Amino acid sequence: MIESQGPSQRRNLMTTTPFKTSPLSDHHGLVIESADLPLAELPHSEIADLFKQHGTLMFRGFGATADDFRELVQRFSSKLFFHQNPNRETISDDGAVLLVDAHRNPIPAHSEMSYCPLHPDLQWFYCVRPADEDGETTVYDGVEAYKRLAKETRDLFDKLRLTWRLPFPTAPEHQERVFGTADRAELEALFATFDDFEYDFDDAGNLDWKWTVSAVPQARYVDAPTLCNSYLGSGAIVSFEDGSTIPQHCRWDALDATEEVRVDLQWEAGDIVMIDNKRVMHGRRGFEDPDRKVAAMLSTPNF
Repeated sequence: MIESQGPSQRRNLMTTTPFKTSPLSDHHGLVIESADLPLAELPHSEIADLFKQHGTLMFRGFGATADDFRELVQRFSSKLFFHQNPNRETISDDGAVLLVDAHRNPIPAHSEMSYCPLHPDLQWFYCVRPADEDGETTVYDGVEAYKRLAKETRDLFDKLRLTWRLPFPTAPEHQERVFGTADRAELEALFATFDDFEYDFDDAGNLDWKWTVSAVPQARYVDAPTLCNSYLGSGAIVSFEDGSTIPQHCRWDALDATEEVRVDLQWEAGDIVMIDNKRVMHGRRGFEDPDRKVAAMLSTPNF
């Protein structure tokens, strides 16, 4: 396990202009700290380049509010996504900014909505209030996790793709939230743009679908495969594309590999984290504090 940095580890910061940076871990991620520069004035192209290289960026010390969080996300995004879970509490009028899962249980490594062809590129978090104890958000570099898989598991994931389907139909009232429209013709036009996507509507208009995709896709910004999916933590049903069950040893192996590269984000109020959702998985440590509040957004980058 690799812990995220505490205050003493950040004393020797590498100074750049006009902000300070330090490693988040020894293999991926970067902490960006204020040097009297407002969050809104961070240079777009330089931040985008750092993100492509490091996979996870933590913005700390900017005194960010929820409005600052939303503005930062919009500044680096061309499109916002709405999470498929309609039960999450929203803290913005349009429903795009949600609090994370309200339960307090630990959550294993997963890539948000990677079971769906509308798999967002960017996962964002904002700490409204950290838990009094525990409750760290965890991040896992899938490039490093892939290298740590046993050869037998890696060979299976290289050879056989995963097929995902939800355990229940997507009702008409939820289709607009999930896909951006509930109009049948518009949905069918959208689905025609998805590779390896099969679907069916029942007489009531409920939608069943399944989607087949690699378990270890090529990372978007680095030339390497990445273990970046929701195999370890999702309510979706998954199998190999030939219909066979994924062997249990693959799960244990993936759990071991992700734990070896886990980075615990020790939240401070106002922290913002930007994650490459197609390279880096995330999760959560369990906690007891009912007042912990971490918000999330999903988006497509504009760079």
